[in-house]
Amino acid sequence: VDGAEEGSCWRQLRKALRRALPATAARGREAGAMLVDNELSREPESADDSQGKQRRRQSKWFVNTKTAAMYAPTVLLLLAVFYVGFGPSPASLVGLGGAAGGAPGSWHLNDAGGLLLARDNTVRLERVSPTAWTEADVGAWLASVSLSHLRAAFRKKRVTGARLLSLDEHDLVRDIQIADEDVAKVLYQVRVLKHVMAHARKWSASTGSIAPGVGQKSVKVFLTGDNMFFDNATGVLHPDGVTPAAVVSLAGVATLRDLVARASTQLRAPVREFAAHNGDLVTDLREVPATVYALLDEQYYVFPTENVGHIHKVPLPSEDKEATVETLSGPTPRVFRIHSFLSKEECAAIVDIARDKMGRSTIAESGDEAKNSVGEARTSSTAWLQKGLDPVVNRIRQRVAELTKLPMSLAEDMQVLHYSKTQHYWAHHDYFDPNIYRGFVTAPGQNRFITVLFYLSDIEKGGETVFPFAGDNRPVTDFSDCSRGVKVTPKAGDAVMFYSMTARRHMDVCPPDDLGCNLDIKSLHGSCDVVTGEKWAANYWVSNKV
Repeated sequence: VDGAEEGSCWRQLRKALRRALPATAARGREAGAMLVDNELSREPESADDSQGKQRRRQSKWFVNTKTAAMYAPTVLLLLAVFYVGFGPSPASLVGLGGAAGGAPGSWHLNDAGGLLLARDNTVRLERVSPTAWTEADVGAWLASVSLSHLRAAFRKKRVTGARLLSLDEHDLVRDIQIADEDVAKVLYQVRVLKHVMAHARKWSASTGSIAPGVGQKSVKVFLTGDNMFFDNATGVLHPDGVTPAAVVSLAGVATLRDLVARASTQLRAPVREFAAHNGDLVTDLREVPATVYALLDEQYYVFPTENVGHIHKVPLPSEDKEATVETLSGPTPRVFRIHSFLSKEECAAIVDIARDKMGRSTIAESGDEAKNSVGEARTSSTAWLQKGLDPVVNRIRQRVAELTKLPMSLAEDMQVLHYSKTQHYWAHHDYFDPNIYRGFVTAPGQNRFITVLFYLSDIEKGGETVFPFAGDNRPVTDFSDCSRGVKVTPKAGDAVMFYSMTARRHMDVCPPDDLGCNLDIKSLHGSCDVVTGEKWAANYWVSNKV
């Protein structure tokens, strides 16, 4: 429009919009009109344009001609935003350059009040505040909308949503390295996004925003400790896996919270969160694997035991490496070997720290008091190393926390063990049976949950850790017998991890007539006699609750 037609510009635009949008889209037109009014009335103008300032004071509908020409496409896009957000059907957007179903280049407020962006219907950002967008989210948004200055500005420099919305002129020039002549245009388009945000009704707090990979239609949900390839009833391995507890569709799922809620409904149980196969918690919907484990209420992750020899790779973030966890037995007793868990230097350091602190090992006495005594069943020596005693102790303690996925506030001090020739610890349980050792149970349902035992020395002969019930259901009558079950030969640096409580009920408070309902009786284990050489070992006991 030329200068003579400036006064009628807004009326012409409204007239055109009324032709483009049906009467049923009244709310969309009103919201779009309000947005355009506010945005165009705030458009920056030259300091020397005194005539423009005078006209702005005279009419709130003022539109600068150059501004109108430059930003007309953006205005129409914003109207499309609000029309689809509040109107009856995206199909009506065809006349404005959009398409039904969200074709490439479309974006709008969806019915839930959040931004919906689509590109070939594979990339979506729904019900998630732009302040929570990751760098990938911002990239997906820029690739899906027609904001050319923003897209060009951030092609090389990636930013999060929070950073994008906080940018000022200094940031754009110094950090993003945008040409001076483009700064005002980029800031204007950022302001457009902020304005759209202000009209959204409610954003989700979740940071998961882009749906899982193309082609993934559902998620198989197992319960913690479920053995996907092992049939507990028949003991037969099934390469195709057993039936999951639930199969949850991803259709319409916009956030991880949505997926958790849907799984809770299908399982008819409160799902707290999901864990991947290696025990890592799932924190982003985009990274949800095809198979997850549901953690109910206060449950902890329990490693599955598909078949003997299966290897888990468990991340140890504090050391930027992985633990190699091999299945030795399961589902009961649930036993794993961790290869090279400690270095030779760490093994030697623990032995040196504990050597002068050793004393005769004891066993718990039954009854209402927490008493210990010595006996023939256990003839080794013991020392206790507290947290903070040495950096090596602290480092191993942190490693155990990352392996077990449990807080070490639930762990006892490190116990260091020494076995000379003929010394042993006959088969026993690490848990305290509440029917027998009442003085050692500090709270209802509380007990030792996981044992992580690491070998600090090689041994010439004997000294194995034996699990009599592993693969052998016969009753145990001789607790000194090391000829049955699974035997683990000590190797310096390796560790053994096993569970003393059952996977499904480890957080249960048992009824008075069945106080051991959450204990795994088959976790019985012992240390065989040392035949030649000596054996050094150490362990952490980690409880299920305080």
